[in-house]
Amino acid sequence: MQDQDNQVSTGVLQKSYTSFLDILSDAELDDLFEKYGVKDIRERKLSVRHFSWLIILSASEPGVRGTLVQLIGFFLGAIVVFPSLQAKSGGKLSKTAVSKRLNNVSWYLFRGIYNFLLGKYKHILQATDVQFLGRFQDAFAVDGSVIKLCKQLETVFKSVHKNKSSLKLNARYSLKLEVLTKLQVSHGKRHDSRFSFVTKEANRLYLVDLGYWSFKLMKKIIEAGSFFVMRLKSSCNPLIVKVSDPQFQHLVGKRLSEIREWLKTQTKLTEIDLTVQLSSAKKPHFKEDIRLVGLLHEGVWRFYITNIFDATFASTHIYELYALRWQIEIFFNVIKNVLSLQNIISRNKNGIMIEIYAALIFHLLTRIIIALAAQKTGQSIQHFSFERSSKLVKGFLLANIHLFFRKSLQALDEIFAILVNVVSQMGKRQKLHPVVSLKQRLNP
Repeated sequence: MQDQDNQVSTGVLQKSYTSFLDILSDAELDDLFEKYGVKDIRERKLSVRHFSWLIILSASEPGVRGTLVQLIGFFLGAIVVFPSLQAKSGGKLSKTAVSKRLNNVSWYLFRGIYNFLLGKYKHILQATDVQFLGRFQDAFAVDGSVIKLCKQLETVFKSVHKNKSSLKLNARYSLKLEVLTKLQVSHGKRHDSRFSFVTKEANRLYLVDLGYWSFKLMKKIIEAGSFFVMRLKSSCNPLIVKVSDPQFQHLVGKRLSEIREWLKTQTKLTEIDLTVQLSSAKKPHFKEDIRLVGLLHEGVWRFYITNIFDATFASTHIYELYALRWQIEIFFNVIKNVLSLQNIISRNKNGIMIEIYAALIFHLLTRIIIALAAQKTGQSIQHFSFERSSKLVKGFLLANIHLFFRKSLQALDEIFAILVNVVSQMGKRQKLHPVVSLKQRLNP
């Protein structure tokens, strides 16, 4: 996925999107087909247009992707309810026809559709949130996830386990937009640190897992004028150069390993805020002062590092910021299980990439509907549940799947306004979103 960073946060919509064509028009879709060289040059039983929508909508049904036969069953179900498509196919669709489409329709088309819709989504949302995360142009959670594949794909997607195959998804997930803004798909043996996710734009916040730990990464984020929060690596023994509380002045000049026993004796101390130098080399390449936050949790001290020195962000807030990284784990669970990415059926890289981006496109379409529902209610997208909303979107779209195969996508306007209205009424969260909860505690 191309880097789609943008200075946009959640909030009120920029303008009213009253038609599905405002999101994706026929001309825009045709341009994408032409751009990626997949436009049909002759009449086919399964055109690129029909195949694209069928594979995207199939991502919403966890049961249809267990095997190629199940996927074809889903396609045939759509054909039955659409007479002209049924006439073209003769009511039949072979495994060969679907397999060919998974092979000869470039997966770059689906990535292009995703990036195009992501651009529309970002323009829909207007930067109005000036508190907490609004202090950053965007806030990203960064992590990776592994998907097991069949053994036959070992030569394409190698695994860390012998005679097995797996692919790795390295993702940068926007906590403001609640969507993926960058993706790297690689074999399972590729190290997380090879994922390049830092943008040139300043004032971004990165919540990073230990798998990406490196002084080079920290320096890159700092030089870009951005911020990070991550756990302290166990092998790192930082030097204390400054303390926020004068009563701890005696700790200056010591390394963390030297004060661990002392911390155990401080029964009333539950948090500590220090300025440190991370490198222990005599001539370190990384000389920047870094903030080290320690919190006592269930009798164990946990340490986090950041270059956020703003006093507004207390020690507990730094920890809670890092805890927001869990949102990307929820996203992976949604993509892999709810949208059935765990059941990849393709046996080649092109088909696998199509399935991945088909799931991402359906996820993004749901997010767009949520954004429109947020506009209707005057609330932020964080007040809506993706799980509840996606069930509503899936039900509406699958029940009206035939509308995607008419000559114009304008046919979707028959259900578009109704769908937005239903999600605005029934898609709200029952519990407070972690981002909203933390913002309220930071800005009482």
